[in-house]
Amino acid sequence: MEITTIESDEVPEFHQTLARAFHGEWSREAVENASRVTDADRSLVVRDGGRMVASTGSYARRLTVPGGEVSLAAVTMVGVQASHRRRGLLRSLMRHQLDALHEAGEPVAALWAAETAIYTRFGYGLATMAAKLEVHSRQARLRSAPDRRAELLTPAEAVPAMRGIHDAARRGLPGMLDRPGAWWEWRITDRQEDREGAGVLRAAVVEDAAYALYAVKDGWDRGRPAFEVFVRELVATGAEARAAIWGYLLGLDLTHRLEYELAAADEPLPHMLTEAQAVQTQLSDGLWVRLVDVPAALTRRAYAAPFEVVLDVADEFCPWNAGRWALAWDGTGATCERTSAPADLELGCEELGAAYLGGTTLGRLARAGRVRELRAGALDAASRAFRGDRAPWCPEIF
Repeated sequence: MEITTIESDEVPEFHQTLARAFHGEWSREAVENASRVTDADRSLVVRDGGRMVASTGSYARRLTVPGGEVSLAAVTMVGVQASHRRRGLLRSLMRHQLDALHEAGEPVAALWAAETAIYTRFGYGLATMAAKLEVHSRQARLRSAPDRRAELLTPAEAVPAMRGIHDAARRGLPGMLDRPGAWWEWRITDRQEDREGAGVLRAAVVEDAAYALYAVKDGWDRGRPAFEVFVRELVATGAEARAAIWGYLLGLDLTHRLEYELAAADEPLPHMLTEAQAVQTQLSDGLWVRLVDVPAALTRRAYAAPFEVVLDVADEFCPWNAGRWALAWDGTGATCERTSAPADLELGCEELGAAYLGGTTLGRLARAGRVRELRAGALDAASRAFRGDRAPWCPEIF
């Protein structure tokens, strides 16, 4: 068996290889949709007798981090077919992929995990949380009526406005990704097989400040309308626009319930309502982050306060990251260099990935027994410095 990239005409087979690993088969429309954003040169497979039996790939994206953005390898399409499990194929693919990313100078990788225990073995840490909101919309009343109104459009009509709003919002929110090329077309794809009984995807836009992608599923309870709203994405650049887009969604006629699966962990909707209990929130894991190059990644983000710390990093899977690193932030720029000085904190690459976007704190990881303080006061100072002003959020599964 061998690990290779794929040719452009092998993209459909590449996607069906993943589908079979998840015990399914993709339709022609699903394959065509996914193929729009697939890069054959970044797609790896294991071949057994010429047949694809395992896969992984990545997209070249830009990730917002505190104070800026970095090049990101958005890892995806990871799977091994049932006939080839327990042979080390996934480990070999991860080894090959991370080596290639390091050689190419891509400092950060991230993914959404179907089974989280798999990826911690390769140094990925839990960096963002996703909130599932269930809103009893008939009980949900905004504290103040918004002055601005939303315009109802088709998703395709709304893309130019949504692109500008998304770009403006993501510049200040760690965890969000850019959407170049075909990514907007991919985001608004609306296949019948994915709707689960809901209607067509719609877009609501508040001028140049907020938008929502959503669909409505009809339903009746004892002859009374009990329609449901399913939000795919909601992005706003300010409080007034956020109130306007939420007011539009909560005021849709005939509806009694709203569900939003990938909201930000700190979505302020409960604080916007007169009845906060109209919103029920359930948290789950979101984006998992892996620092491919520790000094490059750590120097490309900003920190909340000046600090200096020596990190003793354990990284068996990417040994070039292992050892002691002197990290400092003077308020304008960061440095991260190898050092022989005594360590202040002891942690692994998984913990660094978890803390990188400013959501999972080093202090919380220390309470979990995963960061060890070696110099008194170092943990509090580093934890405060790494932390961001907002919970990081990735609104899309790639």
